Amino acid sequence: MKFQWANTTRVIFGVGEIERLGEESARIGKHAMIVTGKSSTKKTGLLDKAVKLLNDSGVKTMIFDKIEPNPRAATIDKAASIVGNNGCDFVIGLGGGSAMDASKAVAVAASVGSKIWDHIYSGPDKTPLDVTSALPIVTVPTLAATGSEANGGAVITNWKTKEKAPLIHPLMFPRFSIVDPALTTTVSRDYTADGGVDIISHVMESYFSCTDYTPLQDRFSEGVIRTVMDHLPRAMANGDDIEARTQLSWCSTVALCGIVNSGRSGGFPLHWMEHAVSAHYDISHGRGLAILMPHLMRYTAETNPDKYVQFARNIFFADTNTMSRDDAVDAGIAMFEEWMKKTGVYFTLSDVGIDSEKFETMADDIIRLYGHGNDFIPNARPLYKKDIIRIFEMAL
Repeated sequence: MKFQWANTTRVIFGVGEIERLGEESARIGKHAMIVTGKSSTKKTGLLDKAVKLLNDSGVKTMIFDKIEPNPRAATIDKAASIVGNNGCDFVIGLGGGSAMDASKAVAVAASVGSKIWDHIYSGPDKTPLDVTSALPIVTVPTLAATGSEANGGAVITNWKTKEKAPLIHPLMFPRFSIVDPALTTTVSRDYTADGGVDIISHVMESYFSCTDYTPLQDRFSEGVIRTVMDHLPRAMANGDDIEARTQLSWCSTVALCGIVNSGRSGGFPLHWMEHAVSAHYDISHGRGLAILMPHLMRYTAETNPDKYVQFARNIFFADTNTMSRDDAVDAGIAMFEEWMKKTGVYFTLSDVGIDSEKFETMADDIIRLYGHGNDFIPNARPLYKKDIIRIFEMAL
């Protein structure tokens, strides 16, 4: 059993904890670059509030508000050059996953003085530069989704080459993160939905792709999945439901902080496939996951059927003892699809304007970026080019 967990982030969690941003940041540095998106934190007043809290605690601020969804390498390089030219000594990611991921990448690029894409693996012919240093990082999530607030990873898009890939390093863990569920109440219904699916995917990936016996990790996963399934519909129906928002925020933080998946050897094929889709079509990451998730499940279930039976029994409380194994597998997937449809998170590629034109190109990209020299991506059922294309076709 493999085990690797190096979470060095201090999480400050709870409604109203945003008020501690200034005093906590003053312990980190004196001049912060706030990395955020183009509009939402301005519209909600959060950006102004953050600046005031920081200034009142003696922390100077500089704002970089040009981060896109699926943050671009070129934009990150631009922000990093501004950091270096203005003497900022730490970086605050304020916003959703894109802003937080971008802040981590900016902290690396500004510290080492190189372009961020030079550090990212993009195929067997490239040896990426090591991450040798990073400015201190603080994150303040405004969406329950990526879990970037409690890990050392960031996903970056090279829009020029239409590649999307992760950069992961212990130096990229935030020094602290303020997870205030009240900051998520202004998130739209659609983005709330996408975020919930993203959380589920983080604990469901290796749950199915790993063939090891990992009962404790499985129960962690099942607990997160059930909690999201119980509270996501509530948050979508009433954005001000602070109890639902709180549970989703905690699930987001826990899902990808290292605890749940430690010891499981399975890969993240759903994420790898979605990265290619959003790299080419710039759709919401959570929406792409929702589109592909049930079809990947159906395509790979026969390789790890006992785990799918467990899924039906522990997530939906199906009486699997009265079913054949094949029927129990089908029941679990069908019930999950039904939950997705009832909740309003079930979509197809056609729904977001994607046809089959780039299926072959995207499949090649996935294998090059995530196959690490093999002609497949790892999964309980290894996925070759033809398999990836077939899953895309199922998702049309």
